[in-house]
Amino acid sequence: MKKMRSLQPQTKKDGGEFLVTLFPGDIFISFHHTNQESAGFSVKRTELSVQSYEKIFMFVGEYFNSEFSKIEVKMIGLQKSIDQIAPFFEVKKFQNVKKIEKNGQVEVYYLPELNKVRVSIEGAAPAAAVTPIVSKMPAKAVPSKFKVLVVDDSKTIRTILSKIFSSDPMFEVCAMAEKPSDVEGLIQKHKPDVITLDIHMPEMDGVTLLKTIIAPKYGIPTVMISSISMAEGPMVLDALENGAVDYIQKPEMSEIEKVTPFILEKVRTAAMANLSKKSRRERPQSVKTREVCNLDSLIVLGSSTGGTEAIRDILTALPNQIPPMLIVQHIPAVFSLAFAKRMNDLCPFEVKEAENGDEVRANRVLIAPGGTQMKMVHKSGKTYVEINDDEPVNRFKPSVDYMFLTVAKSLYTHTVAVILTGMGKDGAKGMLELRKLGVRTIAQDEETSVVFGMPKEAIHIGAAEYVEPLTQIAERITILTNEKKSKKEVS
Repeated sequence: MKKMRSLQPQTKKDGGEFLVTLFPGDIFISFHHTNQESAGFSVKRTELSVQSYEKIFMFVGEYFNSEFSKIEVKMIGLQKSIDQIAPFFEVKKFQNVKKIEKNGQVEVYYLPELNKVRVSIEGAAPAAAVTPIVSKMPAKAVPSKFKVLVVDDSKTIRTILSKIFSSDPMFEVCAMAEKPSDVEGLIQKHKPDVITLDIHMPEMDGVTLLKTIIAPKYGIPTVMISSISMAEGPMVLDALENGAVDYIQKPEMSEIEKVTPFILEKVRTAAMANLSKKSRRERPQSVKTREVCNLDSLIVLGSSTGGTEAIRDILTALPNQIPPMLIVQHIPAVFSLAFAKRMNDLCPFEVKEAENGDEVRANRVLIAPGGTQMKMVHKSGKTYVEINDDEPVNRFKPSVDYMFLTVAKSLYTHTVAVILTGMGKDGAKGMLELRKLGVRTIAQDEETSVVFGMPKEAIHIGAAEYVEPLTQIAERITILTNEKKSKKEVS
């Protein structure tokens, strides 16, 4: 088991910059220093709150605890002002604050004497209780702008995506390509941070371009642009297995306002993903020949971005006979069936897209259909899944929290819960409730997560009993399902 590593407070960091960008859906913070060291993290929240600011600035005080030459506070899409930040510092009013930019709803401020400011939040919890788990990363991993290369043979789609990215100061469309043959030259010239890539194009389809040039030669995070159709499901899954970070549905001009926040979030998350975690990932050690799972147990698992490949690695490493398993992967409706079929072809046990009334039984893996919620129901000595149209939870449908919380209500046997790679916090709350009931819980570690969001939150709130690299999760599941003890106190 590998424990997550938190950044330790530093005594002095001279001559640096502190950049805070506040989005309607999350907060992305990056720190840059003249010695090229930097750090960054993202905090999800539904509204700008005292707690959000508290977490940001207590982190700043705990990690850096000293001098900055500049602080930039960018507020995007929010009617807020610098005055609302001031109370979280020792000084109640900033002196010599100079507004250096105001462009629409974006405000940037320069604080020339920030080295005299210390974090002091009246009535706040100790810093250690609110400090997020983050990692050191090279400065280039958190640029002030993400350079996007748009690759699509449709002029309409290129125009729509350009409009979407132009609406956010954190993005810059550095180039657009109509043909696959233009892509490599544009990559070399502009060095994009992220690529949006159409699947169907002349000369070469997007998946082939990804597999032969983008992923092996440049390792640039790529988001596939798909019509989200049944026919394209296998192609998108192929792309995800060969270097793509995520996928989005082709936007239409009539829905541009509706889809803009979603697309920006997806592409921003992809741009911050570390593809080395995909390209260098070791295959999990198979436990088929030396271990057998306790078939009377139950396994529940949730994942998001990067999860399809992680799930494949775990399922193919498990023993030939396994206890019942329920999976929620954030995935569109037309892709969940294709994904289940692909897993079924790879595994010795049954893997299927769940249908309403399916029995939860040994040697069967049920994957929640996209666009629905999956609930576990235990009655009359048997266990079933209910597939329904309940509202999204944490904006997701299917939702990991939704499924975990129904398992908590119907808990009837020794259970193991797992959270894998993915953005956001979905699943953490439900996993914590399960752990309180004695369920053994596992979170994927940061080093092997494509996006360390969901497992990070589970670790942060104390929901994860074990933190494991992807290569060890199948073995940990097998060990835990075989334990006789079904109740465990949470320390």
